[in-house]
Amino acid sequence: MVAKEKFIQVAIDVPIDQLFDYLPNDQILKIGQYVKVPFGRRQIIGIICGISSVSNVPRGKLKKIIYAEEEIIIDNVLFKLLHFVSNYYHHPIGQTIMSVVPSRIKQAKGKIRKVEKIYEAKIELTLEWIEGLPKRKVRLRKLAHALLLNSIRDSVLNIFVSNGHECARELVSLGVVIEKKWIPERGQSEEPPLLNAQQKEILSALTEEHGNVSWLIHGITGSGKTEIYLQLLDNFVDKDQSQVLILVPEINLTPQLEARFKLRFPDKILVTLHSHLSGIERLDNWRKAKSGEAQIIIGTRLAVFTPLPNLKLIIIDEEHDGSFKQHEGLRYHARDVAMMRAKYENIPIVLGTATPALETWFNAKGEHAKYRYLELTQRAVKNAKLPSIHTIPMGDKYGPTLSNIIIEAVQSRIDRQEQVLIFINRRGYAPVLVCSNCGWAANCERCSTRLVVHLKTKRLKCHHCGYDKNIPMQCMDCGNTDLHPLGLGTQKIEESLNKLFPGADILRVDRDTTRTKDALNQLYQRMNKREIDILVGTQMLAKGHDFPHLSLVVVIDADNALYSSDFRAPERLFSQLMQVAGRAGRAEIKGEVLIQTAFPNHPVYEALKANDFSNFAESLLEERKQMKLSPFSFNALLNVEAKSLDHSVAFSHMALEKANELKSSVTLYGPVRPVMERLKGFERHQIFLQAKTRTELQNLLKPWIKELRAHPLSNRVKWSIDVDPIEF
Repeated sequence: MVAKEKFIQVAIDVPIDQLFDYLPNDQILKIGQYVKVPFGRRQIIGIICGISSVSNVPRGKLKKIIYAEEEIIIDNVLFKLLHFVSNYYHHPIGQTIMSVVPSRIKQAKGKIRKVEKIYEAKIELTLEWIEGLPKRKVRLRKLAHALLLNSIRDSVLNIFVSNGHECARELVSLGVVIEKKWIPERGQSEEPPLLNAQQKEILSALTEEHGNVSWLIHGITGSGKTEIYLQLLDNFVDKDQSQVLILVPEINLTPQLEARFKLRFPDKILVTLHSHLSGIERLDNWRKAKSGEAQIIIGTRLAVFTPLPNLKLIIIDEEHDGSFKQHEGLRYHARDVAMMRAKYENIPIVLGTATPALETWFNAKGEHAKYRYLELTQRAVKNAKLPSIHTIPMGDKYGPTLSNIIIEAVQSRIDRQEQVLIFINRRGYAPVLVCSNCGWAANCERCSTRLVVHLKTKRLKCHHCGYDKNIPMQCMDCGNTDLHPLGLGTQKIEESLNKLFPGADILRVDRDTTRTKDALNQLYQRMNKREIDILVGTQMLAKGHDFPHLSLVVVIDADNALYSSDFRAPERLFSQLMQVAGRAGRAEIKGEVLIQTAFPNHPVYEALKANDFSNFAESLLEERKQMKLSPFSFNALLNVEAKSLDHSVAFSHMALEKANELKSSVTLYGPVRPVMERLKGFERHQIFLQAKTRTELQNLLKPWIKELRAHPLSNRVKWSIDVDPIEF
């Protein structure tokens, strides 16, 4: 009997929406393996996605797989999820699959690291035995003496003696030392605190339901959502090596959360997955998760695609956060992908936040609610209350940076040895440098935006593309030397505070000051030791952090968000301010929030002062309903970028014509220039798509995108489709 020909279907990281056929080599090949294949003049890494007996390509034109690794890195459930993601977000299947593969594997540097070993002395290893060794065996005798005192990990052998690994292996062969796998020591687990009545009720509800159930825990800041997560895990991680995936929006939330979970579960292997890890660290952690060795996985948005053989629960902390949306390449939303993964795995998923996204609120509280709604209305710490929130006038715009009310409030906290957070969501010294004579302003040469003044480095920087240059000595238009930094940034606030409170310990926390790996850990330690009086920071400090001695939050320059053309701006501003306000008074110290604004009666601020998210959310939903915006419509955005404005215009108008030819009921708006008309040297246009149903939108997108990919103009521009966009 003649064996049937086999063709291997491989996913490759190229912008072509198809799998590529290859001939097998002499190895045993399985779906999910990663392989090296020839592609044009290159040799690249791909993933086996299928094995077929037919191919549309003549056999003589097919190339053979070069080699395959035995390791299977994508399982069946993950393949199913990735196919859904590729179809839903209209991203090429090869690029979709390869985007979730660790970078070291794609770079062909994914060899499995050796398991770390530890060497321990057997009873046969004695001083008498060592003395019996030949005198010339100096290194062997030295290592043997060290092993008599303590066991030694192989990673530190060379500290004790050169060629330590060789000496250790010789001692093993002589039968006086044992070699075994190193397992980190586990400490005693922390005793969980007693839950209040609300927490108990929610935990009971979460543990009674099984299968694919979606929960929203809507809890005020400081209400103990994390403690519920911790005690919920007790019901999962002790059963059959079950795994739990916890998604957080940003890296800066990971260290504090990791520390809490390790303290509670010291006997469980916990790994983190985020971009601050080195390539090797991330690959090692990813493999521990993939093998099932790690039971608790904490990660940012990409972690939603981690292969987890025993996944039994997904938790999404701060689900409202925009950081869960990927804005380049595969433009997915981790929360929505996690929902689909939970469905495919038939497991529960828990969303937690103090300020739910309006889409989530609608799905939990709307007429046709899909999620189970749970509410926490009181703080977890006994006697801890929500902070009082006040608006204070801006005063003379040419006056001091901080009003007298703020100065007095800060001084009173310093006198009481309490801590203060000054929040301004803009790093740098000032957002623009202007000429006092002609009004010239320093603009970015590559983007439609101002250059930000960084006074300490004497540079002007663009926070969008990274362009920077020296601060000019005179105006570029009129030659005037009287140039002024206008507006506020974290550096300017820090400067003002140092003058106002010369004896205070002040720390600025923004992207410029937290580039080192351990910067945020050091911040938490210093805050808990009360080594810091005043924190000055951006949105990095707005959520998830617990500073028990922080009693005052001051918000500066929040009004800018009120001028935004984005329909989501009020929702984002409320969420941001509610989150940052929640940093105050989380223990027994009374908290207060001061918001400096020119519009004290604005609905956003009125809702904040009343701590009334529900009514505020309902009012926004009513506006959205009237305007037929999400969640009452289903949207997509065509983004077009080109070095030439003519090419951007031509492609955008061609795209509009092609969409109209398809005679769909989907409404199209544009093409228009976005607020950022030029970005990183590219001229930009957008077309907004609005549909009554998700099906209508998807039915248009599929043939439309096919037409756009085939058009000659597509080679002259960069274009992408963003399904369910959250930024415009």
